[in-house]
Amino acid sequence: MDNNHPDRKLYKINPVLQYLKNKFMTIYTPEKNISVDESLVGWKGRLQWKQYIPSKRKRFGIKIFVLCESSTGYVYNFIVYTGKVTNYGVIYNEEPLASRVVLELSDPLLGKGYCLFLDNYYTSPNLVEKLVGKRTDCVGTLRINRQGIPKEIRKKIRKG
Repeated sequence: MDNNHPDRKLYKINPVLQYLKNKFMTIYTPEKNISVDESLVGWKGRLQWKQYIPSKRKRFGIKIFVLCESSTGYVYNFIVYTGKVTNYGVIYNEEPLASRVVLELSDPLLGKGYCLFLDNYYTSPNLVEKLVGKRTDCVGTLRINRQGIPKEIRKKIRKG
């Protein structure tokens, strides 16, 4: 396999990952509310793309972006993060990273009336416009310093 190929780091287990993705998507249809977030699978061994996330229960491990059903936590789709060469897919290459992750994961469900819940890492005005344009509702927290936020929203909101 070519050393510059995006799946180089996962090439041994890629057939298993693709099989699992296909099974997850065909066996079960999620309810209306779905969410995108990152998950950390605990790993203490040696691995080039092992992540350290201090806010997670298992602080070291393999980072996976997941699309889950909100009520049951059923994993419908996932992307394993392998560093800079992570293969996010080919459909939304021109999008920023956070938007690309959301659009690639939710692509099979876009246009079917789902409601997608996001945290402030993923939520942006451009992403929300794209999702609403594809008949998918979006709910999420928002970072005030995110690019594309109107000036009216950037003002400090008083409590109460």
